Amino acid sequence: MGIIYDALTIAKWIINKIHPEPLKLQKLLYLAQGYSYAFYDRPLFNDELEGWVHGPVVRKVYNIFKNYQHNSIDTNFEIEELDDEAKDVLNYVINHFAKYDAKYLEKLSHEQEPWILSREGLDPDERNDKTIAKETIANYFINEVFQPEGEEWE
Repeated sequence: MGIIYDALTIAKWIINKIHPEPLKLQKLLYLAQGYSYAFYDRPLFNDELEGWVHGPVVRKVYNIFKNYQHNSIDTNFEIEELDDEAKDVLNYVINHFAKYDAKYLEKLSHEQEPWILSREGLDPDERNDKTIAKETIANYFINEVFQPEGEEWE
């Protein structure tokens, strides 16, 4: 069983690797959380994601980096060494999603059930701090991401 980290530790690891702007960082955190469930059946970090207008957000991480606005977070951080499972998940997310811009990743998150359910009953631009249930993220990524269409798990 791997370590469950603080979202800020994971955010700093991502920043050290690719120096994203805050919106992109938030979407990569969401994807990393989801793929951690898909690969290892556990959360990568203990913080909650909220269903904001522009997609899933870890509020604490947002508050720390919001002043960068649309600019790259050009800082390097000293962080603890992550376990192999965490590095596997993060490297997968970086290798498959870092090439996309923040708006593409926002659009991607808007097509996925965890964010859609967190926005149920809200106008498109209505603010919301409703938590996206970890169980919803886990179920989506385990069932949708890794189950081939039209096939059952064996």
